[in-house]
Amino acid sequence: MSRATHPLGLVPCTTPVKTTAVLLAAVILSCAAGVGASPALGAETPTPTTPAPAAVTATASGGAVAASPVATTPVPAATVQGGTPRVPRKVPDAPARVRAVLTRFAVSAPTWTAGAAAPTIAVRLDAPRDTSARVQVRVEDRTSRRVVLRQSLGVVRSGVDVTAAITARLAGRPGSYRLRLIARDQTGRRIVKARSFAVAAPAPAAPAAPVAPAVPSAAKNGYVFPVQGPCNFRSLGAQRFHSAREAGRAHNGQDIGTFSGFPPVVAVTAATVSQVFYDDAGGGWTIVFAGDDRIDYGYLHLKAGSIVVRPGQRVSPGQRVADAGNTGGDYEPHLHFEMRPTPWSAHRADAVDPMPLLAGLPNPCEG
Repeated sequence: MSRATHPLGLVPCTTPVKTTAVLLAAVILSCAAGVGASPALGAETPTPTTPAPAAVTATASGGAVAASPVATTPVPAATVQGGTPRVPRKVPDAPARVRAVLTRFAVSAPTWTAGAAAPTIAVRLDAPRDTSARVQVRVEDRTSRRVVLRQSLGVVRSGVDVTAAITARLAGRPGSYRLRLIARDQTGRRIVKARSFAVAAPAPAAPAAPVAPAVPSAAKNGYVFPVQGPCNFRSLGAQRFHSAREAGRAHNGQDIGTFSGFPPVVAVTAATVSQVFYDDAGGGWTIVFAGDDRIDYGYLHLKAGSIVVRPGQRVSPGQRVADAGNTGGDYEPHLHFEMRPTPWSAHRADAVDPMPLLAGLPNPCEG
C-alpha cells in the first residue's frame, strides 16, 4: 500500500510509539541531571566533577534515542548541627504481664540481738521480660502462728537487688518468728517463701554487789514509792485503777507517768523476785515480786536492758530494780504498778487498787 503525501512534501510519522519513547527518555535524563545537581539539606554544595549529560538525538527516520551515560553526585546524609544524630528519648516500658521468679530471699542474720543494728532482708525477682511485683514480708510468731507484724517492700522491679532493714517494731518483741515473703506478680500469681528468724531478749545484767538502798523519798512502815524521779499519778483519769480500756477490759493497776524520761524504779517493799519476762500481750518487760506481806507486785513496761534483778533474788525496800519505760506498745514512758494476792498468775480478777498505798507514801511526783 502506498503512503500518503503531505501537502508540504513532508513524510508523516508512521510510528507514534517511537516519538513517545523519545519524549520519555528526555524526561528521565532531565530528572537524573536535577538529582545530581541538587545538594542535600544542610550539606555543602558539592563541586561537579562529571560532564553534563549528552543531548538527546534522534535518527532521521525517528528511530531509537542515543544518549551518553549520566554520572550523578552522591547525596550526603543529613546530620544535626554538631554532627550528632538526633536520638528519640527512650520511654520505659510498662511492666510486662509475665510470670516473675523469686531468685533471692535472704536475711543477713538469723538472730537479732538487742542493741545491735537491724538485720537486712535481700530480695531479687527475675523474669524473661521487664516486669514487677508487689512484695510484703509478714512476721509470724512460731508458737501462736499469728501474724504479729507486716512490712511492705513496695513494688520490686525484676532484675534489681533490693535490700531493706527489718522493721524496728520487732526489736522489742523477743521470740521465735517466721518471716514469710509474699510477692504478687503482674499475672496475679502469688510467690511465697519463708525464713526462720529470732529476736533475742537482752540478757539480764549480772547482779551487782549489794548496795545500800538509795531512797530519795523516805520509807514509811517498810514501804517506798516505786518511782524515783519526776512523775505524776493523780492527774489523769486514764491512769487510775479500773479505768475503762478497749474491748471492755478494766485497767488492773495504777500508771505512774514519768513524762519523757526513764527514771529508776525501786522495790516497793521487802520481797523476792518471782518472775522476769517479756509480756507480748502488751505489758512489755515485766517483773513480779512476791512481797513478804503476801501481796504480789507487778512492774510493767520497763525499759529494755534496764532490769538488774533475776528470779529468786531478794530485794529490800527502795532497792533499784530497773528503769521506767514504754515497752510492749506505743506508750509514753511510765510504770504500770499492780497489786494482786499471791500467787500472781491465779488472781488477775482479784487485783487491788494501789492508790491508797501510793498516796500515803512520800513521793517526788508533781501531780
